Amino acid sequence: MKHDAAKRIFVGFVLGVIAGLLFKALNWQSAVEVSGLVGDLFLRALRMLVIPLIFSSLAIGIAQIGDITRLSRLGGLTVVYYLFTNAIAVTIGLVLVNLIQPGAGTLLAEERLPELPPLQLKTLLLNIVPANPIEALAKGEMLALIFLSLLTGAALLTSRDSGEPIKQILNSLLQLTMIVIHWLLAVAPFGVFGLAVRLTAEFGLSVFLPLAKYAFTVILGLAIHGLIVLPLLILLLARISPFAYLRNFLTALLTAFSTSSSSATLPVTIECAERAGIRDEVRRFVLPLGATINMDGTALYEAVAACFVAQAYGISLTFTEQILVFITANLAAIGAAGIPAGGLVTMPFVFQSVGLPVKGMALILPIDRFLDMFRTTVNVLGDIVGCAVVQKVMKFDESLQSQTESQTQMAS
Repeated sequence: MKHDAAKRIFVGFVLGVIAGLLFKALNWQSAVEVSGLVGDLFLRALRMLVIPLIFSSLAIGIAQIGDITRLSRLGGLTVVYYLFTNAIAVTIGLVLVNLIQPGAGTLLAEERLPELPPLQLKTLLLNIVPANPIEALAKGEMLALIFLSLLTGAALLTSRDSGEPIKQILNSLLQLTMIVIHWLLAVAPFGVFGLAVRLTAEFGLSVFLPLAKYAFTVILGLAIHGLIVLPLLILLLARISPFAYLRNFLTALLTAFSTSSSSATLPVTIECAERAGIRDEVRRFVLPLGATINMDGTALYEAVAACFVAQAYGISLTFTEQILVFITANLAAIGAAGIPAGGLVTMPFVFQSVGLPVKGMALILPIDRFLDMFRTTVNVLGDIVGCAVVQKVMKFDESLQSQTESQTQMAS
């Protein structure tokens, strides 16, 4: 989605708010219902894409590590680093959203929704392995979907030539899903319009007041992760100056901020990594894989969004349910496309995992594009830091060390 499309979505939302207030004043309930139907169709289309997107992207992400005998150490180290930083990001988001409580006091229902039944750990573990995979996918059981995706990716990774037809099918499925996502984002202004009409007609303008507090929570979490945690990883694990190293990537970070697309930023990031002294075998593996599965900012954002909507509906998520949010936010971020608003497609995945109403996404859509710039920048920053960490641990750091030392000398 380009900037003009993002503007159209914002215009669609503003017009939806105005229309919702007008329909409410004129008591045009039928117009509200028709608009709500359009919004519901948009949300259903988003949910329709979750299973093919998550399954194909996760399976391909594991399978594309390459030959297990040649790349097992590099691939394993990179994946562990990405999972580690994603987990840190989600933890930061969950801590902040529980402390700040941005959605508290803003009920999106006339009556409080019933508390969700507490999840049992035994049930949670049993749901991971489906007795009937087809039935599990048809019912949208997300933990089973994740398990099947990872299992398929691992099998493809070790299958060599016999798995190539399946890889091609999954690649085609992923590409086709991406085409439909682009179509869906093209008509997103109409869906946002319908959602805004119904939300405003039912609850008035007061429902949007907590958005500033919500945006503050997300940006604060991204700032802590991007400005404190990731530079510390460079300093402690890569043993180099974060300022001297990250100076090489200013162009990539600005590109990520302006485009809100880690995939579009990837060529710029690879070029900056070469100037920073990252070896070919590291940057050509770590960065493309990171643009696919490493989404620190998106993971943090989706966890905060789920808890914010739960608070706004008056739903109290238990500790076990927040652990499930932690898991699904990490994995949904892995499945998110590296395009603007890509996280919106996997957001229903996190909501459904703990029984949150997907229509609550309407509350966060107005400022999603604004927050997307910040979380994409953190996504790309995580990939950049990953290059330095992996190169150091793999003992490929001679060129990087000399490069950063010379830059530090020049700066002084």
